[in-house]
Amino acid sequence: MEKDELTIALVQANTSGESIGANLAMLEEMLETTDSQTDIMLLPELFNTGYQNAFTTKPEMMGMQTHRWMKQMAERKKSAICGSVAISEGGFVFNRILFVSPDGQTQHYDKVNVFKFSGEDKLFSVGKTLPLFSFLGWTIKPSICFDIRFPETIRNQDTHYDLILCSAHWPNPRIAAWDKLLQARAIENQSFLAAVNRFGDEGEIHYSGHSVGLDFMGNQIAETSERAEIKTFSISKSSQLNFREKFPFLK
Repeated sequence: MEKDELTIALVQANTSGESIGANLAMLEEMLETTDSQTDIMLLPELFNTGYQNAFTTKPEMMGMQTHRWMKQMAERKKSAICGSVAISEGGFVFNRILFVSPDGQTQHYDKVNVFKFSGEDKLFSVGKTLPLFSFLGWTIKPSICFDIRFPETIRNQDTHYDLILCSAHWPNPRIAAWDKLLQARAIENQSFLAAVNRFGDEGEIHYSGHSVGLDFMGNQIAETSERAEIKTFSISKSSQLNFREKFPFLK
């Protein structure tokens, strides 16, 4: 089935529980508060552990607790669930976005721009590919946090995508850069963009959210408040295609 219009839920959560179970329970309660039908529910980076806890929590393998929870929630809510998790595979650990459809199909992307300044390179191996996801007739570009500083990583090339999804843990001292970089990525790629940042505190670090939905001209069509909340918005592929035909910058 293809859809011209997608509805996206930005799940701006305070993901700093002391256990994976606690975080998943908190997120489940948040997701259950949404009555309206959504097509994609977007979660923050490392949503099952929080950022700092990811360095001390044993990473999961595919098909284990968090992945199973995502499949259950996607089926129950009849919505794709997307967010990043520390995944162990083949002797390596990746910061991996999982995009789980309601039928349980899972697409994934491993973060290619590892944030060395916080020691991510000591935990995470660098992803080797830049895949595109497919869902309801839309082509989707996944990205994780630090990726948005690298235009070449997100460049809309021969196989044009329709939507950028970004799952992040972006701290408040650099939040102005987050706002501007997201807008730049949407404008230069003539693409809708949905980005979720974590909200709350971990140690001395504050995360103020600033999760957003942007259109293909960089205009803001949804924004969250500085609190844990879910913000839902809709996007139309036909309006984007009309704009690209009128202004074929991608060519």
